[in-house]
Formats: sequence, C-alpha cells, structure tokens
Amino acid sequence: MPSAPHRVLLAEPRGACAGVHRAIETVERALQVHGAPVYVRKQIVHNEHVVRDLEGKGARFVDSEEEVPAGAVCVFSAHGVSPRVRDNARHRGLTVIDATCPLVAKVHQEVVRFARDKDTLILVGHVGHEEIEGTYGEAPERTVVVGSVAEAGRLDLAPGTSAAYLTQTTLSVDDTAEIVAVLEERIPGLTGPGSADICYASQNRQKAVKAIAGRSDLVLVVGSANSSNSVRLVEVARAAGADARLVPDPDLIDAAWLEGVGTVGLTAGASAPEALVERALRRLADLGFGDVETEVTATENVAFRLPPELEEAGTSDGAGAPPKRADAHADEETCGKLLDRVDRRIAELLSAEEARWSAVDARVAVPVAAVAELVAAGGKRLRPLFCVTGFLAAGGAAADEDTVVDEDAVVDAAAALELLHAFALIHDDIMDNSPTRRGAPTVHAAYTDLHARRAWAGESRRYGEAVALLAGDLALSYANRLAAGLTGAAARLWHELVTEMIIGQQLDVALAAEVEPDPDLARWVAVCKSGRYTIHRPLALGAAIAGRPGLHGVFEAYGVAAGEAFQLRDDLLDAFGDATVTGKPTGLDLEEHKMTLLIALAAARDPRVARLVEDSRHADWDPAELRAALLASGVGAEVEERIDALVADARTALADAGLPRHWRLRLEELADMVAYRDR
Repeated sequence: MPSAPHRVLLAEPRGACAGVHRAIETVERALQVHGAPVYVRKQIVHNEHVVRDLEGKGARFVDSEEEVPAGAVCVFSAHGVSPRVRDNARHRGLTVIDATCPLVAKVHQEVVRFARDKDTLILVGHVGHEEIEGTYGEAPERTVVVGSVAEAGRLDLAPGTSAAYLTQTTLSVDDTAEIVAVLEERIPGLTGPGSADICYASQNRQKAVKAIAGRSDLVLVVGSANSSNSVRLVEVARAAGADARLVPDPDLIDAAWLEGVGTVGLTAGASAPEALVERALRRLADLGFGDVETEVTATENVAFRLPPELEEAGTSDGAGAPPKRADAHADEETCGKLLDRVDRRIAELLSAEEARWSAVDARVAVPVAAVAELVAAGGKRLRPLFCVTGFLAAGGAAADEDTVVDEDAVVDAAAALELLHAFALIHDDIMDNSPTRRGAPTVHAAYTDLHARRAWAGESRRYGEAVALLAGDLALSYANRLAAGLTGAAARLWHELVTEMIIGQQLDVALAAEVEPDPDLARWVAVCKSGRYTIHRPLALGAAIAGRPGLHGVFEAYGVAAGEAFQLRDDLLDAFGDATVTGKPTGLDLEEHKMTLLIALAAARDPRVARLVEDSRHADWDPAELRAALLASGVGAEVEERIDALVADARTALADAGLPRHWRLRLEELADMVAYRDR
C-alpha cells in the first residue's frame, strides 16, 4: 500500500522500446527518401496515436500488400510478415522496406532452423496476432499455436514426435513459463529456443510493473487495446494484487478512477511513445497527483539500426560527409572482384604445382591434389573475406595519384589465409578423427580407404594419415610462399597469426587429454583458434596492407568478440546441429573429449555434466549421455546469451572507429553472420 497520499509511482523502464523506435523512424525516413505516400502494411506498431501522427506525415496504412499500388513503396510493420506476403510483394513489384523488429526476426529464423529437423513446431502465442500470423507462415504445414495452459494440456502429438517450441515476443513471462512447463511435461525431448523469445522490453516492463504494483492502489498502463504487450502489463499488475486499467488516451483519465486512491502506478506498453506518458502525468497532476517518484528496475541502452537502404540515406559517415550509395556499391563490387581473384590465385598456384610434380611421378602430386580438392569443395572463405574487408574498410581501394596501394598484396595475403586454413583443417581432421569435411571424406579418411581397397602393404590408417599430414604441410608451405611478400606490420601480423593458431591447437589437444574443463582456458583456445585467427588478424592484416595499421586496436576488439561468438556457435552446432546442414558429422567434440567452451561452461554449472566429465578420466564417456546432459543443463541458452553479448561488444567496438559508415554496417552484418549461422 502507498506510503504517501496523492502521488504517482512511475515505472522505469516503460514505453516505446528499441524495435518501436526503429519502426517509427523507418516510416519517417522512408517518407523523407521516397516522398508521400508511403504505404505501410498493417499498423506499424500497435498504437493509434502513432498511426495518426504518421498518417498526417503522408503514410497510408493498409491491411494487405494487395492494396498497395504496383511498384509503390511498402513498409512491413514491426510485427513481421510471412514468406507468402514477401513473395506477393515481390511479384507486385513493390519497393519493400522491412521494419520487422530484429527480435521478431530472430523468432522467424528459429522457426526455419527448427523446421529442418523437427516434426512439429509449437508457437506459444495468441491466434490472430500479427506477429503469430507472420511466424506461423514460415512453416504452416507443421506448426500449431498454443495460447494457454489449457490448450497446452489438450495438445496431442503422436508418440515419438520430435517437437520444438517458440514464443511470441510480447507474452507474459509468468504465463508463458506455465505453458512451457506443461508442454515439457507432456512432450519428451521438447526443444526450446537457445535464448528466450520474449523480448527484453516486455520482460523489463513486466518486472517494472510488478515492482510498482505492490506499492500502488491503482496501476495505469498507457497503451492501445490491440497492443499485446500493453494488455499483458495490465494482467501482470492485477496478478500482483493491484487494481489496473488500460489507458488508450491519457486525456480521458477519469477522476472517478482516483477516488480513495493514494498512489497511482504509471507505466506504458512497449509501443507507446513517451509523449503519451507525459500527457498522462499532466492529466494526473491536474487531478491532484503532482508528486512523482520513479521506480527504476533496469536500464535500457539497446538501439537497432534502420533497414540498410534507409540507414545510409540522408545520414553522415564518421567524417561528417553523407555517404553515397554508389560508393558503397562500388566498394562491395570491388570486394567481390578481389575475392574472385583470391580463388583464381589459389587455383592457379595449386594447378601449376600439381602439373609440376606430376611430371616427376603421379604419386608425388597426391598431396597437392588433396589440398586442391579440399579448397575446391567450398567452405565459407571467412578469412579471405575479413582480410579483403579490412583492406577496403581501411581505404585500400581509395588510392589517389600520390598513393599506390598494391591490390596484388592483399589478394596474395587472403589466398595465404585460405591455404593456412586448409592446413589447419587437414591436420584438425586427423586429430579429431573426423570422417567427413564439407560433405566429402576427409583427406586421411579418403586415403585410408584407398589403401584398404587397393590392398597395399602396411597399415591403411597410417598411410591415410601420412598423406594427410604431408598435404597439410604443403598447404602451410604454399601459404607462407604467398605471404612472403608481406613487409613491416603486415609481416609481423602474419607470423603471429600462424603461431597463435598452432599454439591454440596444442592447448586444445592438451585440455582434451587431461580432461580439464576450465572455462578460462577454453575461452583462450577459442580466442586463438577463432577470434584472432579467423577475424581479428585477417582484418588487421588487410588494414596494414592498406597502410592503416592504426586500426589494429579496433579490429582486435571487434574480432576477438565476434570470433569467440563464432567459436561458440561452432560448439553449439557440433553438440546440437544437423550434419546434413553443417556438412560434417556432429558430436565429434563429444566423442573426442574436446574441452570446448560449451562443455567447460556446462561442467561449471551442472553437477551431472561435471560428473560425466570427471568420470571420463577413467573411462570413455558416452557421447549420447553427455549430449543429453548438456541439453538438460540449459547451457545452450546461456551460450546463446553469451553470443548475443559478444555480438553487441563487436558492434560497440566499431561505433567510434572512424570507418566509413557502409563498412561499419558491413562489419556489423558479418558479426551477425558468423554468430548466427547454421553451418
């Protein structure tokens, strides 16, 4: 109950979240860029005041993309749309600007991922809500919607059905937990999202309203009736013991509501702008509630960037000049051309070497061919990509008459990185006893099999591993040959990169042999083998070749964070991924006793995992049992949250780096790509 009469207890945080700010600004920026009218499919956010304001600026809100004139600009609302809507918009020739909240987009991505290997997807949410309609549309043939504990109790799946659940982002945290508990009880092996789907803003606002409800006679929630998160706040306040009302229009707060009330709690749904809260405070002051106390339960500093086609338009880069889209496209085209040259450089080198040694004897060229086959099999080419990106972001393509930048140098360096990676993979596959790589037999497995089929003398496995060792050594030799022209800072970076990667591999082997689940050491391995080797050093190498070694610190902060996220994703994919998607067997880390950061974290938090790891000192562990323990431990969700934080750190490192805006955005996209990939 209130401690003082006639006061307002104001919740913090409250009101419009980062996704709502982004959606509103998307429409406003689209109007600036394209002019009125701009068509918006559905309400951009669920607040009639926002909609009316945008209508006054030239926005036209429609129920379907079918109502948008062919070729016109169409903004998708923050709640997301189904693939069918996207396809229809494309067929109509609409210029689409997607304002889907990134947290809603995350749920869409999870649906696509789960749809590949689950029989049934369960969406916890409200039928008819626009967010659920869009998410459901990703896999309608195998998705069911559950909106209550009762519906969860009635859900009947055939025995043995594999299922996963996802949730609407604006639900009540407590109600959702009850529904999920029923689902988990009824469906053995039910899988959930790696990190919670209910958005940070909904969770924070629900926590805040609980904090003020116990000290208020009446809680007022500013928000529209069709705003799910606003309605949930009313429900949460009532569940906490307070009377509560939804307030669509602050000017209509009724004096009769306040009779006998000493303290009014005030908050706002995540789709309500702060201007409405200010109007509510003025109305309450007019009614005698002028004393305002703020109850802070969390601090929010989340911000989402605009859709790329709008973020660059009308804004300025780090130097204060407006970026030109033509320049951005030209740089992207240059990046693609340089990467094409990297592939050609590798192919030409290996082809020449294979021809050279085949002239001596066909058997001499076997290791060269093995390297060539591995490189030709594909791969992500991440290290060349980051090297070329670092080069271009540092101005490597902006040479003038007084500056000579040798593009051949960055092509050779990027090609060297890919061959260094081939060396690492070939040797890694021997150490991990991996049978496949990129959907094909590994080098040692292929030549072990060849030896056995030909019934040659000696041990087949030793022959296969010998060929693979020599192929890996050749790949390293060719990498060093290509890097031989590097000088100064670039040369020092190359040698440090090679050394770190090998030393990181040694510690990886040692931790596995000693069964040492040490999170700090496991993280050091991840930083050396991924953070520095995959992202940080290649970026810095490219910048050094471009003549800007001073970017090293920025690229280190960015690369170490993004690289650790990359390695953590690797750990998750190995433990829980789909081999048909990743192109290599899953569970190898578990079978080979690898002390990954995932296992180290799980052992630190879960006694069952810790026991299995400890028991493996004396006998081989059961990979299936360890995998089940990892799933039950909930470490997957912890690691997903850690990945989210690392991606945020990578983005922060770029904020004040002085990079051209389009390259900063590109690096942000690359951080997302390596952290949230499925292979």
